[in-house]
Amino acid sequence: TYMNSRSYDAALASIDKIRRPDRRILEAKQRILYRMGTQAFVNAAYPQAMTHFSRAIAVGNYDREVLAASYYWRADAGYRMGNLREARADAAKAQQLSAVHTEERAQADYLMGYIAFRENDYPVAENAFARVVNENARPTDEMRGDAWNRLGDIRFSRREFAEAEEAYRRAQNIAPQLADYALYQQAFVRGLQHQYAEKIALLNKLLTDYPQSNYIDDALYEQGRAFVQLEDNANAIKRYTLLVERYPQSPMARRAAGEIGLLHYQDDHTAEAITAYKRVITDYPGSEEARTAQRDLKTIYIELNRVDEYAEFASTLQGGANFDVTERDSLTYVAAEKVYMRGEREEAYRSFEKYLQTFPEGAFSLDAHYHLGRMDYDSGNRSQATAHFDHVLAFPNNTYSEDAMSLSAQMAYTDRDYARAAGIYARWKEVATTAERRVEAKAGWLRSSVAAKAEADVLLAAAELLAEPKLTQDDANMARQARASVLHAQGKTEAAAADWQILAADTRNVYGAEAKYRLSQWYFDNGQTGQAEKEVLDFIDQSTPHAYWLARGFILLADIYTRAGRTVDARQYLLSLQQNYDADDDIAGMIAERLARLTQ
Repeated sequence: TYMNSRSYDAALASIDKIRRPDRRILEAKQRILYRMGTQAFVNAAYPQAMTHFSRAIAVGNYDREVLAASYYWRADAGYRMGNLREARADAAKAQQLSAVHTEERAQADYLMGYIAFRENDYPVAENAFARVVNENARPTDEMRGDAWNRLGDIRFSRREFAEAEEAYRRAQNIAPQLADYALYQQAFVRGLQHQYAEKIALLNKLLTDYPQSNYIDDALYEQGRAFVQLEDNANAIKRYTLLVERYPQSPMARRAAGEIGLLHYQDDHTAEAITAYKRVITDYPGSEEARTAQRDLKTIYIELNRVDEYAEFASTLQGGANFDVTERDSLTYVAAEKVYMRGEREEAYRSFEKYLQTFPEGAFSLDAHYHLGRMDYDSGNRSQATAHFDHVLAFPNNTYSEDAMSLSAQMAYTDRDYARAAGIYARWKEVATTAERRVEAKAGWLRSSVAAKAEADVLLAAAELLAEPKLTQDDANMARQARASVLHAQGKTEAAAADWQILAADTRNVYGAEAKYRLSQWYFDNGQTGQAEKEVLDFIDQSTPHAYWLARGFILLADIYTRAGRTVDARQYLLSLQQNYDADDDIAGMIAERLARLTQ
């Protein structure tokens, strides 16, 4: 009974009371522990999931399919936690226990491939991925396409370019959603083979067919490099300029900006080179590219005998006339950095502070502020860390901007300064250099906006987060639940119901459980009593580990029956819930209120 209602903890407690369990009972225990593990895995509680899977494995070989699945999911959880050695052993067990030519075996091979790939054990990874792409296996098209991409990467690492390119082509044909990476890698291979025109053509296809790809900035940069190899500096500059204009926050843009200046200088376009180098210096302060541009710009002005003009420009930059790093400035910072790299944090902290006291606007002041902020953060000195990071954030687009934003936002959220946290996350999402960081920033913006009760920002943040192509289910659920809550509070219940409908499909998580109840209540409030009853009964049939929302469902069912005149049924549900629900919350009050009305 407990198993059918998904009350796994209660089912396990019942089994543990049996002194001499037979095989049938032990099979049931193994299945329960496995289901508890998958439920924890779905909620990203990986340590808890591993504990349940370990207990399921310890029961023994009663259900070979469940045992194989337990090893597989424990391997996946271990992989996600970085425990690669244990994950590899579990994946091998899953392979051994899974029947060949099945989806389960393909999944085990796929996971083993990624574990070995991450350990740089390419022979094992190649064998595993080769089994996945074998036509007798049963993986999904996306899994097979991704496995071909990884086989391409492995062969690329061995400089087997023809074989690598063939693997990428197969990935492109099997899984079009992964074709942008495959095209990019094929183009890269052509470049290594000095086939620069073909490289440019492949990258053009990527730019045309996949305009939303995460590799657009990389593709533009590599096209620029290919034109340079073809000695076509004019087209190289056009590509680099397009990259800088469209993706100014990309690390590739910093490199491209510097290359523009160098190419103009090589072509004796001195005025254009000066303009390009100045842009690098002002747009990317504190970066290595800015330092190189400053050095080259100084060389140009000296060659032109226009030193006074250079000095005037330098005086407008961070650090004023001292932007041209003095030997003392450089040596003081380098000495502090070496101490920091040796792990001598206390001495490094004092050295960085001394550097800033001597050169408060020095060329390495951003570096020093960041390292001090990081050490304060690690030591729990949040107020000091925030002050140092604020110096870093005052100059956007520097090397440390993203890390400083991430840590500053986390500290503000911990200190319950939700408005500040939301503001930093909102800035971060605009300059994030990878898809993963952009998603992290948008999720933080949403959580902070919810905590700050900023309804307008919650709606914006939820919409932006849901627009991300690679989003975890948990983040998607959080966004829909937050948006639905605001829409419901604003009286836009029909729009909220659209999100509840999607969330309610999985009542194993708290978002789905609440959404199932909310959707049922919405039908009831809109006079659709029959549909409301249908949703509640379906909720009860699916069950959920989140007892509060299931109890709300039972109370709503009593309301439905009361409206229908079935007061005996309504009273019976309320009395049954009263006897069996013992949590200390508002459920008891709701039950008592309704029973009193029925008595009257």
